[in-house]
Amino acid sequence: MQKTIKNNVKIVGKGVHLGKPVTLNIKPAPANFGIVFKRLDVDSNNPLVEANFKNILSGELCTSLINGDGISVKTVEHLLAAFSGLGISNALVEIDNEEIPILDGSSIKFVESLIKAGICKQDEPLNFCSVKKAVKVVSKKGWVKFEPADNFILTVFIDYPNTCIGKQNFSLMISKDSFQRELCDNRTFCLRDDIQNMRSRGFALGGTLDNAVVVDGYSVINPTGLRRKDEFVRHKMLDALGDLALSGLPLLGHYVSYCAGHQLNNQLLIKLFSNHSNYEILVPNNLNSDKFVDRSFCLSSQNYRAVI
Repeated sequence: MQKTIKNNVKIVGKGVHLGKPVTLNIKPAPANFGIVFKRLDVDSNNPLVEANFKNILSGELCTSLINGDGISVKTVEHLLAAFSGLGISNALVEIDNEEIPILDGSSIKFVESLIKAGICKQDEPLNFCSVKKAVKVVSKKGWVKFEPADNFILTVFIDYPNTCIGKQNFSLMISKDSFQRELCDNRTFCLRDDIQNMRSRGFALGGTLDNAVVVDGYSVINPTGLRRKDEFVRHKMLDALGDLALSGLPLLGHYVSYCAGHQLNNQLLIKLFSNHSNYEILVPNNLNSDKFVDRSFCLSSQNYRAVI
């Protein structure tokens, strides 16, 4: 079934790119509402920005959304990953600035706050989007693709030569348990050599060693080191999960990426939904099925019917 939170959540922090203080108030929302951001600091008749791939503004170093009146929300991926990983379908996110707070650079604090608030089932069934055909997007540096699968699987390859990151890969079938256990606490990272260039372009103005892992050649300069030896590739997977949440429905398919980022993830979603033959919307037939005890991502054709 669809889910929302039981109680309000308040989170205070600063944006990693703009460096400005920001307060989030996450509130329960009715079934079929989706994840919607509401800018409290703008004078607009339309301060709402829906978390949907149709509203993608940019994918450079973060994922940003914009509505038809030009109201935007930046760096949404870590919060959206928390919603997706916990199976939360509906929530209103009130924000008093333009950028979601970075917190520690992962999704763990969002996850802890949402779990503390309580997650409750709603009276409407949860539809799924099933990938039916292979879809791929290629750039000069990397590629991303979807392949059909009966579960939601992420496989990520990265390659940072001449650094301690090197080549890493990680694959995970996404469920509420695997997300919390393997993915949600992996932090964002950057190369020390890139910081000056990012800041000259208006990025990473709020970045510190408290909210990002910084790599200097073959060393990690954060005093506390890494949480996992492959924290880098796991964070790329966390980003991908947040980006793919902009599908608007939980996905069934195998996502694979090589040296990819937000822009390619966003382009992959747009390409997936550009042709109805690429996907099916799966609608449950039997609401009494034990398939609805939790969001397992494991389907039976007896419990779902396909519609476009």
